[in-house]
Amino acid sequence: MAVTTDPFAAADLAAVISETWTTIVNEKTFNDTVLANFCTDLSSFATEGSDILHVPDLYTNALTVSTQSTQGAEITTAGPAQVDTTLTINTHKYVAFIIGDKDLVQVASRYDVNEMYAREAVKLLTEALEAAIAALWSSITTNVVGDTATVLSDAEIRIGIFKMENLKYHLDECAFFFHPYTYWEQLHAVTKYYQQYSYGPANEPGAVRTGNFGTAGYALNFKGFLYGIPVYTTSNIVSGLQTYRNLLLHKRAFGFAVQTKGGNKVRVQVENAIRNLGMLTVVDMVYGVAVLREEAAVLLNSSSAFIGS
Repeated sequence: MAVTTDPFAAADLAAVISETWTTIVNEKTFNDTVLANFCTDLSSFATEGSDILHVPDLYTNALTVSTQSTQGAEITTAGPAQVDTTLTINTHKYVAFIIGDKDLVQVASRYDVNEMYAREAVKLLTEALEAAIAALWSSITTNVVGDTATVLSDAEIRIGIFKMENLKYHLDECAFFFHPYTYWEQLHAVTKYYQQYSYGPANEPGAVRTGNFGTAGYALNFKGFLYGIPVYTTSNIVSGLQTYRNLLLHKRAFGFAVQTKGGNKVRVQVENAIRNLGMLTVVDMVYGVAVLREEAAVLLNSSSAFIGS
């Protein structure tokens, strides 16, 4: 027969059961910077002020080759008009928050709340710049491949590469930027991208250098090579109208410039705001983006609703 009739329950001992706050904090996750690391950075030209940066365009209207049919005849000279390509620094974004003195004092000493939120703010602004660069897809008209109704195919990948090489861009100065959905659900459904019998012995890479795009560099969203061209993934690739706007870019296709006061990419300012009786933190960034060479980019449209088989 039972000896005890009324054992302690957890609710009975609530006054003496302790709670422990761990040193682990679940912080927000972000994409690694890939587009800003690759595209042309004009920030050094903005250090002395000005809001517009000029990049002269000498290729749109090019020189022509003439034939001297009659020796000694007067030559015909060419004077093609130049095009003024500009980048305007016109975006100032910030993240601001304030924590009252009472709350700041009472927060557990093991947590530097201000630093944690400042770190998140910096990453938010870095992603804003990445997203602004990715949004330049809308200016691409010369080289457009794929559509909203189908997955991105190997044939379309090869067409994109052809378009870039046909315009005489060096492929070793180009890179792919795919949305993770396109990369994992569509490209990895292409047999020859992942099966060794299709792409050949591992020590003798074929057109696709590594069947699974490789494993090195995952920390930087680098997935390896596709037809010898580096592949990166980022969810900053624009999604709209059931379409992912993936990109094949030459490094001179897009440009950006950061002109944040103080010389750093992102500025963090903290002050004890007496009028608010709290600690005020403001994180800001000043930047601009522009298409520098429109035909040096290939827009690779893929459906955001269909999965490769």
